[in-house]
Amino acid sequence: MTDMTGLLAVGAITSIGLGAILVFAVDWQWESADRTLVGLIMMVVGMLALVVATSIERQGTGRPS
Repeated sequence: MTDMTGLLAVGAITSIGLGAILVFAVDWQWESADRTLVGLIMMVVGMLALVVATSIERQGTGRPS
């Protein structure tokens, strides 16, 4: 994995994990935001970023490893 692809993958996995914690493991509510919706958005964005990172890694960057 290249440095940027690895960083993107780590960020994506972190976003998925934090989103899942917000959706399934936290029981408090914010007054100004829907916690479940924020968690779901974080998980979806994390999944999209993970797909992008995987796609970039499979294509290769053209640089020698």
